[in-house]
Amino acid sequence: MDMDRRAITLQRLQAFCAVYERGSFSAAARVLAVSQPTISKHLRDLEAALRLSLFVLEGGRVSPTKEADWLYAESRFLSEGLQSLAGRIDGFRAGADQRLAAASVGLLMHRQMPEALAQLRAEMPGIEISVSSRTALEQLAGLRAGQIDVGFCGGRVEGADLHSRTIGRGNLVVLVPEGHELQQREAIDPAELPTLPGRIRMPLNRPIGRLLAPFLNDTEPEPAQLTCFSLEAMPPLARRLGLAAVVDNFTAASLDGSCLRALPFDPPIRFDIHAFAARPFARLRPALMLTEAMEAILARDTAN
Repeated sequence: MDMDRRAITLQRLQAFCAVYERGSFSAAARVLAVSQPTISKHLRDLEAALRLSLFVLEGGRVSPTKEADWLYAESRFLSEGLQSLAGRIDGFRAGADQRLAAASVGLLMHRQMPEALAQLRAEMPGIEISVSSRTALEQLAGLRAGQIDVGFCGGRVEGADLHSRTIGRGNLVVLVPEGHELQQREAIDPAELPTLPGRIRMPLNRPIGRLLAPFLNDTEPEPAQLTCFSLEAMPPLARRLGLAAVVDNFTAASLDGSCLRALPFDPPIRFDIHAFAARPFARLRPALMLTEAMEAILARDTAN
């Protein structure tokens, strides 16, 4: 028999997520401000609709089954989206636009994002802000799920279904540690990338990695090479392992006092920095103000 899709309601999924996260029906009931029997009924009805067992009682504690692990991974964003929506509704009832959920890639969290947030708080002292460091893909997912209001990404990002605004530009550099054979160079030609010695690899399906793809051969990496999925991890890995690493100029600028030298590409490899929102920027004043502050800061930093 087919699964009864009509019986898989948001209330039941929200109850399921609360039990999964807190490990008990009573704790879930307190969080959702309902009775414990209500939570139990929601779970029974959900299990009946799915024809799956989601929790077992072990030593007085509720433990999720492997089916529950799968369901939580698939549905938790719905529950988080509902919480975000409820918070937004409360914000509208209390007054106009006094909440903001913002996210940024790590390369802008060293300097630009903190300064822009400080300016926003000075302009709106009572605003409640939540901020997180997320990859571009995580930001796009969060925007679509209603978890964040505005996100800031760099590189080639695919978000045509969202509202976007180009707010600045950056460029890639090569970090070279002391003792590396590239240490005496003044610049690197992008055409050298396929044969660049002692380099940490970056996944070519990431926004910054896509900028390198046109210059690299479609060959399998050598067994001894290292691939790093995080720009923030590149500098310490380069320093400790004695390998060169391609990063953005903002990450390189945050390494004052480091034993790493930043070599430019010649000709340069440039990229755009984007702000993304799920709705027009003008509809949420704090998002627009933060975006404009980021744009001004990036323009200043690029000019310096």
